[in-house]
Amino acid sequence: MLVALALTLWAIYCTYDGLGPFLIYAQRPLIAGSVAGLIVGHPLLGLLIGATLELAALGVYTYGGATIPDYQTGAIVGTALAAGAAGDTSAQVAIGLGVGLPAAILLSALDPVGKIITTALVHRADGYAADGNARGLAVIHWVSLVPWAAVRAIPTFLAALAASGGLVKDITASIPAGFVQGMTLAGSLLPAVGFALLLGMMELSRYWYLLLIGFVAFAYLHVPLLGIALIGVAVAMLFVTLKRDEPAIEVPESAAEESTVDARLTKQDLRRVFRRYFWSSQISWNYERMQALGFAYSMEPALRRLYPEKADYVAGLQRHLQFFNTSVLVGGPLILGSSVALEEAGTPKSAASTKVALMGPMAGIGDTVVFALYNSIVFTMGASWALQGNWLGPAFAAVMVLVPYALIRRWQFGFAYREGKRLAGRLAAGALARVAQGATVLGFVVLGGFIPSIVKVVTTLTYRQTTTVQGQPVTQAVAIQDRLDELVPFLLPVLVTAGVYLLTAKARLRPVWIIAIVVVAGVILGWLGWFAPSAPAKG
Repeated sequence: MLVALALTLWAIYCTYDGLGPFLIYAQRPLIAGSVAGLIVGHPLLGLLIGATLELAALGVYTYGGATIPDYQTGAIVGTALAAGAAGDTSAQVAIGLGVGLPAAILLSALDPVGKIITTALVHRADGYAADGNARGLAVIHWVSLVPWAAVRAIPTFLAALAASGGLVKDITASIPAGFVQGMTLAGSLLPAVGFALLLGMMELSRYWYLLLIGFVAFAYLHVPLLGIALIGVAVAMLFVTLKRDEPAIEVPESAAEESTVDARLTKQDLRRVFRRYFWSSQISWNYERMQALGFAYSMEPALRRLYPEKADYVAGLQRHLQFFNTSVLVGGPLILGSSVALEEAGTPKSAASTKVALMGPMAGIGDTVVFALYNSIVFTMGASWALQGNWLGPAFAAVMVLVPYALIRRWQFGFAYREGKRLAGRLAAGALARVAQGATVLGFVVLGGFIPSIVKVVTTLTYRQTTTVQGQPVTQAVAIQDRLDELVPFLLPVLVTAGVYLLTAKARLRPVWIIAIVVVAGVILGWLGWFAPSAPAKG
C-alpha cells in the first residue's frame, strides 16, 4: 500500500511539474520511470523502461493541447507491474514495455476528461473576476490541477495495487520466451519512431545533408555522443554566423509605441507576478481559453497595485482572462513582462494587442527551440546513458532542464519589463529566430549520430556460400550482418528509421498506429529469431 501511495504521489508531481515549474520536467518518461524504479526498489528496471519510452516519445508534444499517449503514466505503471513480474531484468523490461505502451495509449483517452472539467471551471473564474474576487480566482486556478492529476493518479494507484500481489508474477511466468524476445526487439526499435516523428517536424528536405555529418562521426570515426553534440554546436554557430536572413515578427502599429515605466510597481510586486507564472503557468489549461486563467492569475498582483478603483481592477482581470496560448518557456515570460510594463504605463490596450501580436510567433519559435530541439537532444543523450544502466542519464537531463529553464524565464521577464514591448518584440524576431535556426542545424547533426547509436537492430540470418579449397567444395555459413557491416555500418537502424519516417511523412499515419506497427513487427521478427537488438556472442 505504501508503495502504491508513493507512486501515486509521484504521478501527481510529474503532472504538476509539466504544467507549472518545469523543475526537472518529471512529466518526461525518462524521469518518471527512473524515479518509479527507485520507489519500487528496482532502479535499473525504471531506468531501462523510462529510457525506452522516452526515445519512443521524441517528436510527440502537446502543441495546442493535442492529446498524445500518456508516456508518463505508461512509464510509471509499466515499471510498477514489471517489478512484480517473473524472470530476469531483460524479461521484466520486456513485460514493462508490453504493459507501459498500451497503457500510455489507452490512458490518453482520459486526458480530454481532465481538460473538459477544467474548461467548465474557467467559467466560474469569470464570475470571480467580475466580482473582483482575487481569492476565488486563485482557488479556481489551483483546483484546476485536480482533474489533470486525477486522470493519471487513479490508474497509477490501481496498477500499483495490482503489482503488490503475486498475481502479476504468476501471469508473467507463463508468457512464452519468444514473446519476451520479440518485445525486447520491439523496445530496441521504438526509438526509430521518436526519431522519425522528430524528423517529420523539421526541415528535412532543406538540411538532410547535415545528418551525414553526425552519422559519419559515429559510424566511421567512433566519436561518442557528447562529441557529436559538440560538433553540432560548432556547425550550428558557423551556420548562423554566415546566414542571418530570418524574417522579423510584425507588431501592429497600434502597439508599436515605446512604453515608459514609472515606479508604481515595487520589486515585491514584480517578484509575485513572476513567481505565480513560474510555479503555475499552465495548471489551469483548458480547451476554451488555454493559458488565459494562469496568465490572469499571474498578472493579478500588478493589477491590484495599479488599479485601486474596483471597476478598473475588474476590467484588468477580465482583459487578461481572454484567450492566451504561447510557449510557456520561451515567449510566455517575455509577453508577461511586456504586459506588466504596458499596464503600468497606462496603456492597457497596447498590453492586449502585444499579447495577440506576439503569442503566435513566440509559440512557433519557443516550441521549436525548446520542445522539438533542445529537449530532444538533452533527453536523447540522457536516455542513451540510461539504457547503459547509468544514472548520469536522468541526472543530466534533470539538470539541463532545471538551470537553463529557470534562468531563461527570469531573464525574459526582467528584460521585457525594463525595455518595453517594442524592443522585446524585435528581440523575439531577431535573436530568437537565429537561435531557432541554429538549434535546427544542431538537431540534424546530433540526430545523424543518435540514430545509429540508439536504434539497435541486427539480423541473425545467414546464407550458405560454397567455395573451392584445394579442389574440394567447402560450404560456409556466412552471416548477413557481417556483409551489411562491410557495406555500410549500422545500415539496418538507418533503414528502419527511414521506413518509419515514410509512414509518417508519406502515409501520414498517426503516431499510435506507427507505434503499433513497430511493436507488432518487432514481436514477430524477434519471436522468429530473424532479428535481434545485438548479434549473438560468438563462441
